[in-house]
Amino acid sequence: MNQLSIRFLVVGALVLGMLIPLVFVGGVADERQRYYNQAVQAIAGSWGGDQTIIGPLLVVPVLEHYTVKSDDGDTVEHQRRHHRVVVPETLTVVASLAHQFRRRAIYEVPVYEVNMTVSGEFTGLENTLLIGRYDELVWKDATLVLGIQDTHAISEASPLTWNAAELPFKAGTGQSWLEVGVHVELPDNIATDSVKFEFELKIKGTNSFGVVPVGSKSSLKMSSTWPHPSFQGQFLPDQHEVREDGFDASWSIHELARNLPASWIVGIRDPNLYATQASVVLHNPVSQYHVIERGIKYGVLFIALTYLTFVCFELTTPIRFHYVQYGVVGLSLTLFYMTLLSLSEHMSFVLAYGLATALLTGLLSWYVHSMAHSKSLTISITVIVLSLYLVLYTLLKLAAFALLAGTSVLLIGLTALMYATRGLSEQVVDDPPP
Repeated sequence: MNQLSIRFLVVGALVLGMLIPLVFVGGVADERQRYYNQAVQAIAGSWGGDQTIIGPLLVVPVLEHYTVKSDDGDTVEHQRRHHRVVVPETLTVVASLAHQFRRRAIYEVPVYEVNMTVSGEFTGLENTLLIGRYDELVWKDATLVLGIQDTHAISEASPLTWNAAELPFKAGTGQSWLEVGVHVELPDNIATDSVKFEFELKIKGTNSFGVVPVGSKSSLKMSSTWPHPSFQGQFLPDQHEVREDGFDASWSIHELARNLPASWIVGIRDPNLYATQASVVLHNPVSQYHVIERGIKYGVLFIALTYLTFVCFELTTPIRFHYVQYGVVGLSLTLFYMTLLSLSEHMSFVLAYGLATALLTGLLSWYVHSMAHSKSLTISITVIVLSLYLVLYTLLKLAAFALLAGTSVLLIGLTALMYATRGLSEQVVDDPPP
């Protein structure tokens, strides 16, 4: 085996060896991500967590009359009490979501406060409620319930406008199937063909906000100051506009599109309400931990490309580098990610990336100049390393084009290697000087 083959094998082994410090850096990034998640949970516990609004839903007790025969053969009448849940015929939700930031230690977490106006109408109540063997209504115990995922984050709640009456909300739902929320005790004289309702609500939350479109015809309009929405749930918006200062979105959902009946008896085939919702997540595209984790995945590639640059210079110039020097260069490239991680926790990612690039490129340029005593080689290495870091930044920020950019870098590196090794059959590479 000639000296050139040995050199390529050793350099390849060094590239694989750099996986060890990269794994350690990745472990540190994961640990810091866990600390950030703990900060998010702590803030959500005080401010308000993920919020999902269910309802409003009309709950009316109904009596089922039935007869049984006693042991004596007599017919005895009995009754059972059930609860029938009725969805509104129309439901309109207008939500205005304003974001802000809360800090815990060194971590800054986006939170929101949403102002909602909810209105709609219940129609055909008598026909909807009296179905089958449930033939008697208990209007005096009827309630309107509203599910709220995190009730301690309620800031304000206006009285419910129920036709001409104004009724206050009370804590809890009083229903085991909808444990968290609020309710309104309705008047006895609500047995009308049509009832309109409206109320306003202000709640706080973190990360996500969603609405379950319980109405037979549901309309949701949402506006926000957050510029990076991620629309989730079973229903995506029919129309949306994302701007630098926020977004607007609207949903129009028909009863046939959601898996909810017009009414049901509690305890008999209860629907999964949380399975049908329209929601938005305050997506944070510049979460430094996810970005750095992606950067570490490219670590071996960029270390290999840097080593490839050194090998190409050895093949085209009389300069030779020691294997130990290759290892030191690899460690400095690995240290870039730790530097970026530590700086990004105290400043913007762009500034942290620029400082880390300047520090590590400057250190590497000084080291190369001390090894080779060649100004032209130092300038060349500096330009190449800066170009690699620029490509890495492009890969991290333009996720949609990451594969294309990465493939282009590999093709450029392969082209350089092919150019440098095109005449190897006529060249002899000596051992590095002692």
